[in-house]
Parts: sequence; C-alpha cells; structure tokens
Amino acid sequence: MSETEIGGDGRGFRSTLWTVVLRAKDEAAPGRRDALEALIAAYWKPVYFFVRRKGRDPETAKDLAQGFFTALLEKNYLQYVRRERGKFRTFLMTALDHYLADERDRERALKRGGGASRLSLDFAVAERQLTAEPTSPESPDAGFRKDWALRVLAQALQDLKQAYEADGKAEEFEILRLHLTAGAVGALPYPEIGRRLRLGEGEVRKRVHAARGRYREAIKAVVRAYTDTEEDAREEMRDLFSAFA
Repeated sequence: MSETEIGGDGRGFRSTLWTVVLRAKDEAAPGRRDALEALIAAYWKPVYFFVRRKGRDPETAKDLAQGFFTALLEKNYLQYVRRERGKFRTFLMTALDHYLADERDRERALKRGGGASRLSLDFAVAERQLTAEPTSPESPDAGFRKDWALRVLAQALQDLKQAYEADGKAEEFEILRLHLTAGAVGALPYPEIGRRLRLGEGEVRKRVHAARGRYREAIKAVVRAYTDTEEDAREEMRDLFSAFA
C-alpha cells in the first residue's frame, strides 16, 4: 500500500458514518479505500493524543499511532466491528488498548522497519494542539472522549456554516458564530451585531436564539448518523456533553 494522504478536516463525521464503517470493513466494497481514509481522518488525532497522554514522547506516540492505523488497514481489524455490539468509538478504544498492550514487540518491529507502509498524518499540528492545552488531571480515556466530542462539535459547526451559506447568510453566521459556544467568549455585543446586520436588538436576540437551536440540531444530526435508535442518540448526546463536565 502506498503512502496515504489523510486530511484533518473532520470529514470522517459525514452524515453516513456507520455506512462508512461498514463499507470500510468490507474488502470487496466499492469505495472502500475512501471509506478507510475517512475513518482515519476522523480518529487519528484522538488516537495520537491518547497515546501521548499515556506518557509516551512525541516520536514514540507518532510511531504507535502510525502502527495502529497501519495494522487496522492491513490486518483488517474492522472485520470484528458489529453495530449491535455498541459504539464504534468503543471498538476503536478496545483495539487500541490491545495494540498498546503488545507495544514492546511492535516497537521492535517498527525499529526494524517491519515492512509497514506509512500514513501521512500531520503530527506537528497535532502536537502543537496538545501542548497548547492546559495541564489536566483527566485520564487518557477521558481525553479520548473529549477529543471525539470536539470532532462532533466541529463537524456540526461546519454543517451549520454551510446551511447559512446556502441561504446567502454567510456574514450573519460569522457574526453570530461565537455566540454558539459556551460563555460566548469574544462574541460581539448585541448592539454591535445589530449595527452590522442592520437589525434591532430584539431581532438580534431572536436570531442568536435561533442559531443556537440550529446548532444543537446540527449536533444531533451528526450523532444520529452513527447510532441506530433515538435512545442510542440520546445516550451519545449525554456522552458528548459529559465529556466537558
């Protein structure tokens, strides 16, 4: 397998994530390579961050993340995925834990070259993001959940942005965007928004309220894409927001 270029734009959280997982595990499926790349794009940073939070230095963590995804691809670990067995995120964490449990032998193989192909992942950017975070006592598992939650929120925000742009309201989205996050840090005050959008303050309040509602629905839409039932979706929403507790 030749070197694979994998982006970091959140494209793994498309509206058909479970379909992507099932296509990626089927070696005969059309578009399997694209599906595999979409999954790696969604999860490689949380995996790398998890290994770093386990106390590994950046170079070792990079090798382990590369090796894990190479094994996922070349040994087809996805063949063991079953929707009825729970979240894909849980499967991935279990596979990663098993991989790291055998890390000593794998590290020796990596040092010998091991015949494994390399994935082109932007670890430099990921490392800057990780080291910019304030020191936290949370466990690597909790950090993985938070990284997953941030990916969901980022995809929902991107989907909402595209919806505003489709309505010809790209400027309105950019002005209201910071009011969608907790605390609205750095957001423009309502009078200034009104001046820029030529709206009264009452109308500004309505639009901020509506934007927050649309953002929450966008988050739900991302979550529903890889859950089978409304109960599963509600559980995932609880997991998502509890990741920031």
